[in-house]
Amino acid sequence: MPQPAAPRVNHQHNKQKSPLLLHRLARLMVCFVFTLAGLLGGTQPAFAQLAPFIPADELITSNQLATEAGPFPDTPFADPCNPGSFPGCNVPGASITLTYGTSNNIVLEEIIANGNRYEPAADLLPPLGLVPRLEFRRSGPIERQILFFEENNVTLTNLDLAPGIVANIEEAMLSNVINRGIDNVFSNVATAPQDTGNNIQRIDYIIDGGLTIPANQQGDIGFLILERGGNDNFKIAAITGLEAGVPSAYGPLIDVLGNNDPAGVWGTSNDVIIATTVSRRDDLSPGLPPPRFRPSHRVPDQPVRGIFFPISSLVEPADPVQPIFGYSLFANDVNGEGDQLLNVTNTAVFPDDTPGTNAQGGLDLIAGGFGLIRRIPSDFTDFDLTKRITNLAGPANLPDFSVVEGAGDDHVDLLQQEGLGQGLTTITEPPVNSGDEVEYTIYFSNIGDDPAENVVICDQIPAALTFVPDAFGDGVGIQAIESSSPAEAPVTYTNADDADAGRFFQPGETLPGACREPNWPNGAVVVEVGDVDGGQVGSVTFRATVN
Repeated sequence: MPQPAAPRVNHQHNKQKSPLLLHRLARLMVCFVFTLAGLLGGTQPAFAQLAPFIPADELITSNQLATEAGPFPDTPFADPCNPGSFPGCNVPGASITLTYGTSNNIVLEEIIANGNRYEPAADLLPPLGLVPRLEFRRSGPIERQILFFEENNVTLTNLDLAPGIVANIEEAMLSNVINRGIDNVFSNVATAPQDTGNNIQRIDYIIDGGLTIPANQQGDIGFLILERGGNDNFKIAAITGLEAGVPSAYGPLIDVLGNNDPAGVWGTSNDVIIATTVSRRDDLSPGLPPPRFRPSHRVPDQPVRGIFFPISSLVEPADPVQPIFGYSLFANDVNGEGDQLLNVTNTAVFPDDTPGTNAQGGLDLIAGGFGLIRRIPSDFTDFDLTKRITNLAGPANLPDFSVVEGAGDDHVDLLQQEGLGQGLTTITEPPVNSGDEVEYTIYFSNIGDDPAENVVICDQIPAALTFVPDAFGDGVGIQAIESSSPAEAPVTYTNADDADAGRFFQPGETLPGACREPNWPNGAVVVEVGDVDGGQVGSVTFRATVN
């Protein structure tokens, strides 16, 4: 179901002239695929010093057209499979024609939790806020990979799946696409008529360099966990030490009860509801050609639901503040603490007979989400920023950049009314390669009656990109539509510190207060927009080369 793609950045109106309005665009989700190598609903935490975790009340998504892969005729079914889902699938030689990417990738843009909006912390974990490394720690037999995909169309002879194809569970999970995931991820027991038994004991989401979040921000920044159904139990702990890339220390192990328990905290969001086909990859041989996953069984409509874990819900306050290196997920029957959580082969702590039930190992972990998110300040109401990719130089067969995503959102509708708002939030096809040039446009809009005053826009260039200084002429790297209604013709700004409203701050230069990080190593585009009256729109455009 379509949701507004644009984040809502609010502006509080004051009768007197307001202070400088700061918008830090590093946080907006605009992405592409590289080919380079006590609150409401909260449970009582295990430790009184820890803050509660928070259910996600609303998921804000965009539908991105998936890239079709297939059809793959004569795709065998998993053995065993469920003939109640796929009639005749258990007959020797049975097969189906399988096609991926026949509809949309559902991409998560924001969530709302306890009345606050949260977005990817892309400035802390560029480019998307996703944790960069994922490790599945296994013990015992039944080593396989299991994924579910949203269905688009299913007949006796054809299985059309909505999202794009992936090669393995790691690729699926390190993504912001949320209509695919892992079924019963901690189940160690074979179940009839299908078999989703596995040997995954712990899942590590690792930030190798660590993150040190100031104490006064630990309630606003944290991790998002998504699940199909929102009804399964699990446990979570922050990784507080890392040696040779492997967790060496943990914070407290936190119990999370699903909605089958009165204290469940998955929330009640029904913004994304998906019917899925579960597929198994039993042959883990490298180089196996697609389709690698074979259909096993079907699961009817279930909602995607989530929980926000602020840093303050995972680690106790410390002075000085200590870094964390990500987090790990565990089955609900894991019963250790501290160093006991390090050895997944210790069956006294990590049972190897965990059932795939809601109460124990049945977590249906949704791929993607954000990883790391932050709260959007609530002192804005009518002014908003909408960032899009508006062109790409390099690949052939470019996507359609003339589309306007997020129709139905008041800000997007105003932009479209003024002839603006075009572009994509995500490019998955064609792949973006080193040397390609990406054009970004940051649209701004004021849907209120009062002016947004003294607006300054700062977009910090991610580490994977290099600003193009001559995109619009010699020394002219910024193009803008100044605040207006109807929208005026574009103008250009030089990169220099001169009389015009735009400037590119070179890598190493100290950034102004409008930027989130004063010492960002890759430079930033800064434009002094000024006042934006009610009903006015505008834009800032620049280009960057993929490193």
